[in-house]
Amino acid sequence: MLSSYLRDRKEVIDAMKKQMKSVRVCFLIFLLLETMCCEGCLKEEKEALLGLRSRLDGPSSWSLYTKSFISWNVDTDCCEWYGVYCNSSTGRVAQLDLYGVWWISDKQYINYLDFSVFKDLKNLSLSHNKIVGCVGDAELPNLQLLDMSHNKLDTAASIISCLDGLPSLKYLYLGDNRLNTSSLNHDFETLSPKLHNLEVFDISGNYLTNDILPFLEGFTSLKELYLDYNKLDSDLHFEGLWSTLRDLEFLDLSGNNFRHTDIGSALSGLSSLKSLHLERSELSWKSIYNISKLSSLEILNLYGNDLKESESISWDSVSTHKLMVPIFFLTEHETFKWPTNIQELDLSSNSLSNKFLSYLKGLPHLQYLDLSQNQLEGTVDINGSTFTSLKNLDLSSNHINNFLVHGGLQSTSTLEVLALDGNVIDGKKLRDSLRTLSSIKMLSMRSNNFKGAIVARDFHDLKNLESLILDESSNLENDFFQSIGDFTSLKVLSLWECHINGTLPAADWFKLNKLEELDISNNDFEGLLPSSFVNMTSLRTLKLSYNYFIGNLASNLASLTSLEYFGFEENQFEIPISFTPFANHSNLKFIYSDGNKVIMDSELRMQHWIPKFQLQVISLSSTTETNSIPFPKFLFYQYNITILDFTNCKLEGEFPNWLLENNTQLEEISVRNCSFTGNFELPSRPLFNIMRIDVSDNDITGQMLGSNISSIFPNLKFLNMSINDIQGSIPHEFSQMHFLNTLDLSDNNLSGEIPRNISGNEFRILKLSNNNLHGPVFPTLSTLKNLQELYLDRNNLYGSIDSFSSTSLVALDLSDNHLVGKLPGVMGNFSKLRVLSLSNNNMGGSISTRFVELNTLTYLDISGNDFYGLLPSFANSSVKFIHMSNNRFTGLSKSTFKNSSLMILDLGYNRITSEIQDMILGLENSSLNILILKGNKFSGQIPQYVCQLKELFMLDLSSNNLSGLLPSCLGKMPFEDKNIEALSLDGTLSDVDTCAMYNRNCDRGSKVFPNAKQKVNFTTKKTSYTYKGNILGYMSGIDLSNNKLNGNIPFEFGNFTRIKALNLSYNDLIGKIPSSFSNLVQIESLDLSFNKLSGGIPPQLTRLSFLAVFSVAHNNLTGETPEQKGQFNTFDESSYEDNPFLCGPPLPRSCNSYRKPHAISPNSSHIDGGNYSFVDMFVFWISFSVSCTSAFLVIVATLYIDPYWRRRWFYNIELVYTNCYYFIEDKILLKFSNHVTL
Repeated sequence: MLSSYLRDRKEVIDAMKKQMKSVRVCFLIFLLLETMCCEGCLKEEKEALLGLRSRLDGPSSWSLYTKSFISWNVDTDCCEWYGVYCNSSTGRVAQLDLYGVWWISDKQYINYLDFSVFKDLKNLSLSHNKIVGCVGDAELPNLQLLDMSHNKLDTAASIISCLDGLPSLKYLYLGDNRLNTSSLNHDFETLSPKLHNLEVFDISGNYLTNDILPFLEGFTSLKELYLDYNKLDSDLHFEGLWSTLRDLEFLDLSGNNFRHTDIGSALSGLSSLKSLHLERSELSWKSIYNISKLSSLEILNLYGNDLKESESISWDSVSTHKLMVPIFFLTEHETFKWPTNIQELDLSSNSLSNKFLSYLKGLPHLQYLDLSQNQLEGTVDINGSTFTSLKNLDLSSNHINNFLVHGGLQSTSTLEVLALDGNVIDGKKLRDSLRTLSSIKMLSMRSNNFKGAIVARDFHDLKNLESLILDESSNLENDFFQSIGDFTSLKVLSLWECHINGTLPAADWFKLNKLEELDISNNDFEGLLPSSFVNMTSLRTLKLSYNYFIGNLASNLASLTSLEYFGFEENQFEIPISFTPFANHSNLKFIYSDGNKVIMDSELRMQHWIPKFQLQVISLSSTTETNSIPFPKFLFYQYNITILDFTNCKLEGEFPNWLLENNTQLEEISVRNCSFTGNFELPSRPLFNIMRIDVSDNDITGQMLGSNISSIFPNLKFLNMSINDIQGSIPHEFSQMHFLNTLDLSDNNLSGEIPRNISGNEFRILKLSNNNLHGPVFPTLSTLKNLQELYLDRNNLYGSIDSFSSTSLVALDLSDNHLVGKLPGVMGNFSKLRVLSLSNNNMGGSISTRFVELNTLTYLDISGNDFYGLLPSFANSSVKFIHMSNNRFTGLSKSTFKNSSLMILDLGYNRITSEIQDMILGLENSSLNILILKGNKFSGQIPQYVCQLKELFMLDLSSNNLSGLLPSCLGKMPFEDKNIEALSLDGTLSDVDTCAMYNRNCDRGSKVFPNAKQKVNFTTKKTSYTYKGNILGYMSGIDLSNNKLNGNIPFEFGNFTRIKALNLSYNDLIGKIPSSFSNLVQIESLDLSFNKLSGGIPPQLTRLSFLAVFSVAHNNLTGETPEQKGQFNTFDESSYEDNPFLCGPPLPRSCNSYRKPHAISPNSSHIDGGNYSFVDMFVFWISFSVSCTSAFLVIVATLYIDPYWRRRWFYNIELVYTNCYYFIEDKILLKFSNHVTL
């Protein structure tokens, strides 16, 4: 028996083992199948997703979110696609987020049949898609969450059509659909039976009134209801609704109007309500008087209701009192009570004062209290016995300078977070105020205007403090850090933009071994980091940016081995290009070091080393002290970089194409001005994340990128390859890059024609300047309907621009080509155009007034063409900068520039024959800075009202037919560029119009248009220069040469103390050179040649230390040339030539022959105003006496020798005498006698 039993038992055990083995095998097979199933999303689900993508209408309907949606790559697992989330165990799609993919379309209908393949689909977001309804009868039996917010489901029928076939739905969001009660008929009541499992219902942001509430009574399973920002205004239908929603725990009624509603009583039926939101509901204390009836309430938000305790009722406190309110009146027996279970109470953005704090009683469970943005001020008295459970207290944005805590240390032992941002804390009392708050872990005091300095020791009693935020506060000094070592428990310390200066103290930084984040950026620290700034082994984030630190970081960084984020932009640190100071940092991910100095390492350090870290961001846009430095070799081992910026680093060698091969997650790369050579090649596999590439200003050669650029960079938005030596033609492949909005290929050697349909409707900026492109401009680019900036200047393009009609253009530059034809009238429709440059072409014809009336046009340059006729009227125009030189304009009206906004006007080298008075008259009320009218035929006198142009600093009226005197009032003008920023010399155009054009919501916008840099041609130092950009701001001058001006040079012209050039040559000026010219201390060029000036040259002119060119040639000057010293030692004979009575070096005539007479009779009559003239006066009197004597002797000798001439002489004398006698008698004496007789 025993043996049989044992045998049977063994067989049973063997059988069980076999069975267990089979189970294990089956389990392993199941796991294997499960693993295989989870390797990626199912094929049919991927095909369904791609089918959804194919429903897009094309680029014209794509939104910002569509761009990520369209980037789905068919070669990758769809579970990794944007907006697709799969079940981790089954691999099936469980959640789809299609937010905004059809936002630009007019309207959309949804068919759930498109989603029926997703058997595990639980969540579906279709918000922001302009959906107007659903079609088909397919079901989604497992769908639990549907987000249809921000669509156009504004009728009951449209809503019902989208909610059929969703039996498992628990979460429904219909907010912001423009629903109104009248459009939701009784059919809406049929929803509740279909959605019997619904727990969360959001219909916020619509136009619903209280009449909608009965339709909601059937949703008995609701736990959360959002009715905020509708049109509810009373408690009508509240009671019936709340009686059915017994399980409701969350209710949001914000943004309605319950000022005349007893909201507490109206909601008293919600016995399960835990969270109530009544923000911005125009409440009074009367409205919430019965709020205590909500006994289960834990969270109450009363933000933004302008509650005042001056309007409050009798409070339930020790001493009750009666207060009257403007609208309601309560008896003295009525008292206010808070719900006793409240844990979070938000009373921010009201009008509560210090007195209110004493009314916060009977709240034993209160943990969070927000009293920010109220009217608390002075010393705030906090009764600790009231807040026995309080953990978080926010008193920000008040006027608190001190606070006291009563009730003992024990009473405030629970407080962990205290926010005092935006107050005026008294630094002298701070430590005493904090003494009783030893439990605080986080203290925020941002934007405080501290009264008196505070130091780290003021926080000494906060032994548990982990986070201290003092950003943007004032009166923080360098001494704050002296006792920094006391913060042994601190994890976060932030003093961003506190304007602290001096060196960082050598305090006990090494004691902060728990510190995880330190931010002292945007201050004015200078010098080296202290040697004690080490051993903060827990530090993960360090921000030192925007200070003036110097030196090498290696010794400080070595012990900060936990660093993940290191930002030190815009300092003067020396960064070794090898990056060996980071060799021990295995956690480092983010380095921001722009604006420092990159230096060379020793040869030993430059050897290969393998870093322990994998960077995500490295930004090293800095300067170098050498012409080139080796490329950092540690980057060979980086594979996770998303952002790389080496701008201006002057790296040597060929372009590092391997960077794009190794870092498949790359999003941005900028290596501008890095001196790279060689070719820029496309990587072998697509980079789906890359959006920005800037390889400009290098020495890259070779052909333009290949034909598969659109598949390698499918999501690229920005490509800048300008200022290289790239050849070839522009590939048609750009038309396939649907997200590309900025393309800059300027300053290369590209040739051929601009391809048609160069890109889609996303194109905003296209720059092809300074290449060898040829062919017609338009209609090649006529399809770029959304183009905002187009730069095609300095090419060989030809044809006319008649067919171009892009009304979205903001900037257009077609200068320096071979364009012909007229300005098309259609350009008058360019309502957003700000910058237009058509200079140096062969265009002509007259200009339509409609064109210059564009409301937004600011910069206009049509110089160097063949336009003719009258100037169009710019009266009341917004144009500020006009360049119309070198055309054939012939005239203008008196009102051409009336009430204009002009700052620069250049009409040089035209054929305008108008009176100069008419020209200036229209400009008298403008803010004109530069006026260039040279090379025309303006006539008349320079009017006095030219002096009303107070902001003028450059005036050129040369080569005209002007006459008359020089206006002395010119000397009272500053001729200084005080308004340099508004002048937009660098092309920065700034005003509210810019915001509107680029769809920005701002008060003042600015954008740089590089091709709109201001440029002016001005003659100085006898050479014509073109001043461009910011250089123009350093120039100021007056050129009135080549006219017919006469009279004296006004003495007031010596007041031009800021002027750089003054040219009065080739006129008919007389008189002396004013001695006041010695005050022209900044003048570099002074030309008074070819006039009729007399007198001497003032010797004081030798004080002019910047004078580079000086000419008084071809005048009638006399006397001695100025002493040969300073700048006058550099002037040769040509500066003084053709002045016959001028002597002294560098002229060959010596003044020695004139010095003896001067020595004999040195009287003051030879000196006038400091101009010495003794030589010419002496010569004059001598020559005059000799001439008179000679003439007298010749006459006497002739009469004596020849009798005939003697008779004729006396006969004529007698005849003259007789005629004079009778003339006097007939004409004068006779009239006198007649007058007396009368």
